[in-house]
Amino acid sequence: MEEGCVKLTARPATLADVRARYPDHTASFRAWVFELDGEPKGIVGIALYRPVSTLFSAFDEELRPHLPRPTVMRIVKKLQRLCERYPRPVVATAEPGEPAAPGLLRKLGFHLVD
Repeated sequence: MEEGCVKLTARPATLADVRARYPDHTASFRAWVFELDGEPKGIVGIALYRPVSTLFSAFDEELRPHLPRPTVMRIVKKLQRLCERYPRPVVATAEPGEPAAPGLLRKLGFHLVD
């Protein structure tokens, strides 16, 4: 690997991964962690609450330049398929300070509501 290159990987999230970002999390989930050089830098998934499930994500700024990479896009596509097939409604809240949130949520098929 060239000097300065960062290895981006994705793997299924564990309960410890979810609790690291969301300590009060109580629902079941289906999620993935993004790592840079083996260190967790972001998480994305669906929290399986009843009757409505919630799409969630959180990432360190260090991951932002890597978000358009194929590794991330493959997981985003998996989430999109999960949302489309999920038997209950899935909701998401766009983070007010995140400029990319509305566009990504639209891409995933969500309708933005004010």
